[in-house]
Amino acid sequence: MTSIKNILLDNGPMISSDLAKKVAASENINLNTASQRVSREIGLERLEGFFKSNQSLVFLPQQKEEGEILKFLAKQMELHGKKYWYVLNAVRYHSGMINKLFLETYANYPIAPVVSHLPFEEVLQKFVKENILIVNEKEFSFAPRLRYKGLNLFLSKTLEIIKLNVLDNFRNQAKNIGLVSYDSAELFGEYGNFRWAFKGVSPLDALKKGKDFGFVLGDILLGRPTYKKDIEFFIKKLEIIKTYKNASKIMPILLVDNLDHEGFMYLKEKGIIVGLISELFGDNYAKTLNDLITVLTNAAASLAKDPNKYLDLIAELRKYNDGLLKNIKGALFEYVAGHYYIFKGANIDMGWELYENNAMHEMDIRANFGDKIIIAECKARVAKTSISEINHWVRIKIPAFRTWITKQDTHKNKVIEFEYWSSSGYDSDALKRIEELKTEYKKNVLVFLGPKEIMVRAKEMKNKKLQNELNTFFFKSNV
Repeated sequence: MTSIKNILLDNGPMISSDLAKKVAASENINLNTASQRVSREIGLERLEGFFKSNQSLVFLPQQKEEGEILKFLAKQMELHGKKYWYVLNAVRYHSGMINKLFLETYANYPIAPVVSHLPFEEVLQKFVKENILIVNEKEFSFAPRLRYKGLNLFLSKTLEIIKLNVLDNFRNQAKNIGLVSYDSAELFGEYGNFRWAFKGVSPLDALKKGKDFGFVLGDILLGRPTYKKDIEFFIKKLEIIKTYKNASKIMPILLVDNLDHEGFMYLKEKGIIVGLISELFGDNYAKTLNDLITVLTNAAASLAKDPNKYLDLIAELRKYNDGLLKNIKGALFEYVAGHYYIFKGANIDMGWELYENNAMHEMDIRANFGDKIIIAECKARVAKTSISEINHWVRIKIPAFRTWITKQDTHKNKVIEFEYWSSSGYDSDALKRIEELKTEYKKNVLVFLGPKEIMVRAKEMKNKKLQNELNTFFFKSNV
């Protein structure tokens, strides 16, 4: 093995300039010669285009397989490519997946062309081209090559719903107290070529500049431990727009629920309002949100430890935040299915996203029994499940799940079963298709559950609280 590969083996992936310095020191050669050797070395992998002075991240092929790349990539981007690091950190902060609109707010990139700044679309294309991020419709997540272990699709999607609800409540509050003009408040508005989670025109005298009104601009960080480096994107956006000629006066506010002392003092130092959720909306509102996020953060462990906790939260949300309760109905319905599998003795995982058969596929629940695996699809909607949804599940998702299962040493010899849970049942065409599948589909057991079948399982569990919530919240009418 060459000295370059030995250095990478000992130190992990390295930025090319640092690697050249170590080669120069170990072989007693000048830096230019060492740099040329690094650039010509075969059998290495390189990630380029994100670092100052045309540097690259250099690593061994086996280091990619060991899942070490993201950790080193983030560290080197923070040191040598900070403008790209904000994108990477935003995805990491949000458990490995984020909607494009939110991502636009967390990266200090203009969403429209600005001199000396890359448009954000080009930045995203760069991440996708280099196979750092992948995109599924409007959702961005870490590419499989990075072997990211922190992906929590269930948490990521539900947190975005919670943040939208908090932003909507803040918008109403800002309008009601006259902080912004009634018709001007908007979510994900553009100001100064940047995206903001909240934007509103303010009639306050203190923000007027002559006859021109000022603006209230805000972003939100919620549901994760938040540190100084996580809020820097907000500071950078503000610093840039303040340099614009004839810029309006602004009132910046960052909505947060879990900010460390250093980050809090940093915002104060910069003259930014810290919008603590408990101060804005009250302790009961904040506590209910915190309890909900705690349950969501590790859904499987929460169900195993206190399987009725999510049912208690439904009752609390009904009192303090009924709008949010309705918006996260789908996530909570997955808890119903997970609750049953745990009752039956399974270990479960919730909210997986897999890349198989050249596409991303969301796996709602995987229940691992001693002799079999059950993979469940959960739908909680007002409309009945359609034939097109059933066909997509059978023709696209199940084959991808079967491919993935066969690659897992701990699963590949187990029986695989698939279950489809629909809180609203199935329309007539879907029911006909289900009857056809009973005779056509021979590869695995397929089970379809509507309200009646789900209630049978709840009664099997002898859980009155669950039965009540199924009738009053998840189902359209009593079963």
